Amino acid sequence: MKTMLKAVLCLLTILYPIVSTATDADEFARLRATADSLHSIGRTDSVIVEGNRALEMARHSGNASWQLGAHTSLGVFMRSSGKIDEALKHYDEALKIATTDSFRKQADEEALEEVAALYVNLATLHLDMAHKTEATQYAVTAAEWAEQCADRDFKGQIYSAAGSVLTAAGQPDKALTYQQRSYKYAIETGNNDGAMRAAAHIMLTCDRLDRRKEAAEWRERCRSLLPRVTSVMSRLIYYQAECSICMKRHDYRPAIAWFDSILHLDGIQQLPFVMYDCYNNMHEAYSNLGEHRLAYETLLKSNAVRDTLYEQQKAESMRELTVKYNVKEKELALALSKAAQADTRFRLAVALAVLAVVVALFAIYAMVQRRRRHEREMEFAALRHDTERQLTTRYVEGLENERARMARELHDGVCNDLTAMQMMLNDEHPTSPLLPQLDSCREQVRRISHELMPPEFNYATIDEVLRYYIYKVDKATADSRCTYTSAPDDADWSVVPDDVSLEIYRIVQEAVGNAIKHASARTIGVSLNRTDSGIELTVSDNGKPRHTQAAGIGRRTMKQRAAAVGGSLTVTAGDNGTTVRLSLQRFRKD
Repeated sequence: MKTMLKAVLCLLTILYPIVSTATDADEFARLRATADSLHSIGRTDSVIVEGNRALEMARHSGNASWQLGAHTSLGVFMRSSGKIDEALKHYDEALKIATTDSFRKQADEEALEEVAALYVNLATLHLDMAHKTEATQYAVTAAEWAEQCADRDFKGQIYSAAGSVLTAAGQPDKALTYQQRSYKYAIETGNNDGAMRAAAHIMLTCDRLDRRKEAAEWRERCRSLLPRVTSVMSRLIYYQAECSICMKRHDYRPAIAWFDSILHLDGIQQLPFVMYDCYNNMHEAYSNLGEHRLAYETLLKSNAVRDTLYEQQKAESMRELTVKYNVKEKELALALSKAAQADTRFRLAVALAVLAVVVALFAIYAMVQRRRRHEREMEFAALRHDTERQLTTRYVEGLENERARMARELHDGVCNDLTAMQMMLNDEHPTSPLLPQLDSCREQVRRISHELMPPEFNYATIDEVLRYYIYKVDKATADSRCTYTSAPDDADWSVVPDDVSLEIYRIVQEAVGNAIKHASARTIGVSLNRTDSGIELTVSDNGKPRHTQAAGIGRRTMKQRAAAVGGSLTVTAGDNGTTVRLSLQRFRKD
């Protein structure tokens, strides 16, 4: 009997570490799964608590892979909470583990996957911080680690993520390579949803690279996969890619149909940001098609979604604060209960000694509780203030964006239409009594649009605005080279009045637009110079002569703008190109 008992004890001694390790692994996996679930529903405070518990357990176990994974997850949680410095600290700790020789030599499948996930998250973080070079390096490194993994489905996910980062970082060719690998692994593993996501990204990238034939081939693959796709997100990614392509090509009617398909997806109401983006783009498409009633209706829907979104965010913030407060109250009640039990047992053991100790403990306890209560009140007040500030900022930004949009539509739409009508009526019926009325109406619309115009010249000078505008035009036009210079280097452009700055900006817009659209110019140069008497603006190009009606209206519009601020504008055209010169002899700062 004793021999059998010893044998059983020995067996338990051998099996205990195995059972314990399995139990620890299950608990660690449960903690990370709980943290991921809380993160997906936006429970910021709770997810960090669970993430720290998982990290503490990983440190206790001594398992390097667990520690790496826990630090990586906490980095993601901190980044989502806006705590970039703390996120970088956790990523740095994870990198220290991943770059040791011992870890690399002993890395198993789990460790390889954790490292690949770490580098993908680092790439995403640097992309958010606009560090495109670092983001590209980390994305490539993530793909290299994924290549060592055996799980083909996981490899496909990492390649897809790396491809998305590279696309955003301006590396479409590299991105295409990784997305094609992601598609290959998804097809091999029968993952139709993953294949659809990869194919949609490839289609969009090919279109951006102007590989129309390849884009069409991948579109056919997407359509063949569509009946087998079960994930709403996969369908959403494909629809969004089609929308982006249509909007880029100005195919507004098909774009509206694709946006409508997104809005009819099951569960799309759970993605209010997507709905808001759809309605905004549909509004733009309807406006460009001239269907202003439908444009207005979609704008109202966009505003309704935005208001609902703000209310949801506010309610969610208040719910989180309430839950946090209730948890603190329960913890306090539990602490009080345990203290009372300990105090009772201590009284029974030594009555006289306990009396003195209880008095001392009570004094310390009261002081600690007062401090904790004060800290909780301060924390609650700070969180409430931050929440109100964020909501107020978003509301003001929404109002300013709406005012700017209305100003653009009035100025560049209605006002220009009235100007064209006035010109045509003046040419055909110069004595018509409607001309003064049209002129008055145009001036009123122009004045209203200027009043609605966001005061961007309060924060940037005309030199800064033009420099940024030419940079954007040069970046957006592949067939034309646009340059900008200003002189002298020490000129004080802040003294230029806002109305003068606006007209200079509009003249440059019109001249550059004419050079690109009507003259097919290869090079366009814009120069802005301060002189003793005023300002000299020159816009020159090497395009062909323009004889279109639109170009003629554009020239007249520019001359009217110049006259409105007391300046003169000349246009010189020849076989070698066109030069627009604006001279402002005087202006005053109100």
